[in-house]
Order: sequence, then structure tokens, then C-alpha cells
Amino acid sequence: MGAGAGPRESSIRLGDGRTLAYAEYGDPDGEPVLGCHGSPSSRLERHVEDAEDYRRWGVRLVVPDRPGFGLSDPQPGRRVMDWPDDVRQLLDSLGIGRFAVLSLSGGAAYALASAHVFGDRVRVVGILGGAPPPDVPWPWPRWVPERIRAAAHRPAQLASALRPVFAPIALRPAMIPRYLQVRLNAADRRVIGRPAVRRILADTFSEGLRNGPAALAEDRALLFRPWGFPLSAIGQRVHIWHGTQDWQVPVVMGQVLSAMLPDSSGHWPMGEGHFLVFDHAEEIYRTLLA
Repeated sequence: MGAGAGPRESSIRLGDGRTLAYAEYGDPDGEPVLGCHGSPSSRLERHVEDAEDYRRWGVRLVVPDRPGFGLSDPQPGRRVMDWPDDVRQLLDSLGIGRFAVLSLSGGAAYALASAHVFGDRVRVVGILGGAPPPDVPWPWPRWVPERIRAAAHRPAQLASALRPVFAPIALRPAMIPRYLQVRLNAADRRVIGRPAVRRILADTFSEGLRNGPAALAEDRALLFRPWGFPLSAIGQRVHIWHGTQDWQVPVVMGQVLSAMLPDSSGHWPMGEGHFLVFDHAEEIYRTLLA
């Protein structure tokens, strides 16, 4: 497949003076979908090898950089629940009313926070390889070091501990896809082995880490403190797609998240990994647009 049309990129000035950068893909008159990118990642995150697919499907994908990632200014002391206000200002400036939300991996908390705050303005939520909040004991992945687990519920300490951990990948972020291809399961190796996918991931990781590891460390640390809202209060249908062989975020995490939501539909593709979206994008977007 070809790369298709590139994103339409811009930024807005938020009420507190910060810059929020964003990218749009697809049909400007299509059905709006807010993309909550992973961690690390950026506004360049997309889920298809050919960006023209979004136009063909009638999708307007809007992906903002979270604070400190890409071209968005940092927001010292931010919390997960600060994100919906940034989203509101962006979508209001774009004239977007109702919208769907789709998150990848570490973006799940921000997608669900948006659903909680916006109520009926959010039609439906999609979560790809996401984990639950720390309201329940986490089934930790084997790759997480013990010192990180010990600091998990102390965000400031955890962010400080994570910064040197992430510093090496921030120096050469374009190499992350090759590293993942070695570490992840056979399904992810197959997906990341495709040149177009590897190029997309390299671009979005590189852009997300352009300012170094601080934003990534803060973003990860925030996921281990209470998110600031009860999942039981989310009224929208939440679709969860989670591969059974996801090494990065084990499928049990997606299953726990699904059980905590009042109205969820779990999709558990057998043998698939963390980046299953590149093989299932049309099904996923069709579900969100239905």
C-alpha cells in the first residue's frame, strides 16, 4: 500500500497560553473520531498503512499531541482529568459537535476521561490494547522492573525513576520499531515487519520524543495514580480490542478493564498482539461509525 495523503497539521493557543498541536486525517466532512495516542507517541499516530483509507471510510481522524509530546507545550503538574478541557477547546475551535473516541495503549485513560466529561457528546469509545486504572491490583507484565512497581502509586517519584529508563530510547526513537520487532510476539513481528507500518511507528515515536523522555515518564506515571473518575459512571458503549498474545499489555488487563465498565464489548482476537489495529482497522472504524 502507499502512504496516501499526509496529515493536515496545525495548532491552537489554549486558554492558559499553552500551544496544543494536532493532526487530521481523512475526510474533513467525515464522522469525527478523536485519536488518543499511545505513550510514547504523537499526533502522527494513525492506524492504517494507507491514509486514504480514512477518506474512503468517511472518517475525520483528529489526533492532538498530549502535553509535552510533539509540538504541544508541557503542562506541569497535569493530571489525566485535565485532558478533556484541552480536547474541548480543540474540538470547539474545529466546529466538531458529537464525536467518537479511539485510543491505543496508554491513551485509554484519556479516552475514558473524555467520555466521562463529555457525556452524550461522545457517541462511542474504542480502546486498543488498554489497561485498567489502579483501582484494582494490576497483573503486572513480566518486563516491568521491581523498582518501578514499588514506586507506581507515587507519581512524582515514579516519573523521576522512569526518566533515566526512557532516556536511551529518546536518543534514537526511530529505532523503537526494530527493538519492538525483536521483543514482541510473532503477530507483532509480522505487523511491524511491514515497511509501511515500521515507517509510521518510527515517525510517530520520533515526533513524540522530540523533547526528550520527560513527557513520556510523566505520562506513564499518571496512569498508575487514580484517574479522577469512576469507570462505573461511563454510560457510553466502550469497545475493547485486545490481542490474546499482547506481550506489552497482557490481555488480562483488557479483560479487567472490560469488567469494570458498565457497557463494554470485548473483542479478543486469538494470537494477535499489541499492534493488531493495522490488520483490523476497517472492522474497528466501521464498528465505531455504526
